Amino acid sequence: MGVRTPLVGEDAVEKVAVEFAMKRPEDSDANAIFAALKMYRELKAEGGFEEVEVALVAGHRDEGVKADMRIGEELDEILASRKFDAAILVSDGPTDELVLPILQSRVPVLSVQRVVVQQSRGVEESFLLILRYLRRLLEEEKYKKYSLGVPGALIALYMMLSILVPGYVWHLLLLVLGLSMLIKGFSLDEILKRIYHASPLLFASLVASLLLIALALMTGVNRVSELRGVGVFEALGYFLLASMGEQVLVLDLMVLSLSLPLAAEVLDAVFSDKKVGFSDYGALVLLLLFRQVLLEYSKVLVGTGSIFTLLYWIALTIVVLAVLAAISTLMGKPGRAAYAKSSEL
Repeated sequence: MGVRTPLVGEDAVEKVAVEFAMKRPEDSDANAIFAALKMYRELKAEGGFEEVEVALVAGHRDEGVKADMRIGEELDEILASRKFDAAILVSDGPTDELVLPILQSRVPVLSVQRVVVQQSRGVEESFLLILRYLRRLLEEEKYKKYSLGVPGALIALYMMLSILVPGYVWHLLLLVLGLSMLIKGFSLDEILKRIYHASPLLFASLVASLLLIALALMTGVNRVSELRGVGVFEALGYFLLASMGEQVLVLDLMVLSLSLPLAAEVLDAVFSDKKVGFSDYGALVLLLLFRQVLLEYSKVLVGTGSIFTLLYWIALTIVVLAVLAAISTLMGKPGRAAYAKSSEL
């Protein structure tokens, strides 16, 4: 409107209120100004105060710090000419009431009078709340990666899959969503992050193990899906004996996926000049024996193996396990004895 604020006095405020209502009758600010004039006249008529005055202050078209600074300056200008013991804030909703802390920092506030016009307060509060949350979702770093980043990634993935594999778009998209929920639900990303910082070699081995397991599952499931009329245990045997290039079996991939993390721990200890425990070597040996036991068991399940051969490999594994346990115990005794001797000293 081109009116310079602050305005002090009944005549000045009333003139602006009438002009503002004529130009923007739908704006609830006009009602707030008239409500302030009405309260001013009522307080003046009651005579309970030595002096009563009405004033109008305005902020800045850009909300935030600029508006707060402008209101603070106008309040200082009013209070510099005349001193007041208290003030009453008349507002039309939560937006105007944001200036309450600024007003309280300069003069005590007796009351806050809210002007409600045709439920405008509820509408404004809801609209303000929605805008506030939308701004946080779109601007704050911790929220926008979910409100913008995740939907954007899903849209891009959907379009890419529609071009590459149009017949399996939703299957693959749901698979990605399920894996993402699984990873975030169990905080697997944080666990992998800690493993990577502690040992990049171990992290690489875990990734390779997961890929081998996925490859083994796809190969084994594809083999079992071709069978008809087989039982559960027989299907398990065919699953483990499914071959890749007639040289590598699914059970080999499974055993290898278990061996890689153990081997990575051994190599990491060697490269960092740490002591490698005997149990680490023993675990690798047992995995190799376990591969042979698993092979013979799978053959028995499909009817091509021998139960005696299976028992032989089981017995051999037990013997090797007992020997490794005995060696590990013998290797640990001198260390405990030396520790006991140093404690006595």
